[in-house]
Amino acid sequence: MKIVKGALSRFWRKFRCEQGGAIVEFVALALPLFIPIFIYLGHYASISDQESVLRTLAREMSRAVVTSENDEVAERVAEEVFSKGGEVLGLGEAISSGSLSFTLQCNSKPCISPNKEIVISIFSESLKRTISAVEYVSPWA
Repeated sequence: MKIVKGALSRFWRKFRCEQGGAIVEFVALALPLFIPIFIYLGHYASISDQESVLRTLAREMSRAVVTSENDEVAERVAEEVFSKGGEVLGLGEAISSGSLSFTLQCNSKPCISPNKEIVISIFSESLKRTISAVEYVSPWA
């Protein structure tokens, strides 16, 4: 009986010990505060990645347009790069559903003539943002 009482008193002494209490408090209090931060960072990374992909597509479209022979060819090239390049970049479904659209703008007609500024703008409904890229037609075109 004396052995059992001794074991019980040692158990209760260890049970009352506050060693490791800070770890339990950290997990109970601080960890729930970090969860929203991790969710926000994941969401921010996803949006940033989508914007980067759209920026790449806009740049490729503008490069293809400024190397075109004339305005008609430039519009067809822009549409082709938008559909095919978007598919390669994983945007095929968004393009076919219409949630991505683009505009080709230039400061005066004809667009494909020396020193003209070409602006390609891609609007994403899911991001509710417009991503643009600017290229200039060569002065020797």
